[in-house]
Amino acid sequence: MLDKAYPVSSLILSPGERVSVLVKASTTTRNYRLLSLPYNRQGNMMSPQITLLTLANKGTRFNQALPSTVDPGAVRINPPIAKTERLALSMGQGRGYINGITFEMMANGSMSSFEIHSKLGTCEIWEITNQSGMDHPFHQHVNPCQVLSVTGGDAGYASLYTKAPAWKDVVLIPKWGSARILVPVMDYGGMTMFHCHIVEHEDIGMMGMWHIMDGMMM
Repeated sequence: MLDKAYPVSSLILSPGERVSVLVKASTTTRNYRLLSLPYNRQGNMMSPQITLLTLANKGTRFNQALPSTVDPGAVRINPPIAKTERLALSMGQGRGYINGITFEMMANGSMSSFEIHSKLGTCEIWEITNQSGMDHPFHQHVNPCQVLSVTGGDAGYASLYTKAPAWKDVVLIPKWGSARILVPVMDYGGMTMFHCHIVEHEDIGMMGMWHIMDGMMM
């Protein structure tokens, strides 16, 4: 939940991202379309424009202003930082990698993956770099984050999420770009995961294990 409504004419939503949208129509009687606009994911892979919804507006005027506040408790935080993790997302030879390691279940039942070890009740900075020519929506389980900075990609996406007090569990890492996220480790001691939210990329190994320790870290 955001602190207030933010005016935008378009917004990028990558796989797994969610947003609540309030549309303020004019008093002009006409049909309005909600569009999924073309987007260049990689190279010349431009997606088509799709009409998601057509709204018939009859021009009736309601004297209802947009709310000035949605959630007054939504704020950006600046806590002490326990440590910084650096993750590099890459692809090659039909596999996906995090810090050069592809997630794989071994024949003996063991697991090969990049791992992060965190202590419950602390806050961390994760610096995520995209070393490939395709956007990767990065998803961490259990604990949502706030976006500190985004380099590359859509300027509107970076401007909104680095200023608004949004709590996110999916952050789009632009192709050849990067993002810094603030991760409060507040819930659920145990083992969970982080991965690219494009299913095909997760399936070829762009996934890691997140060990959240309740107590002293070894």
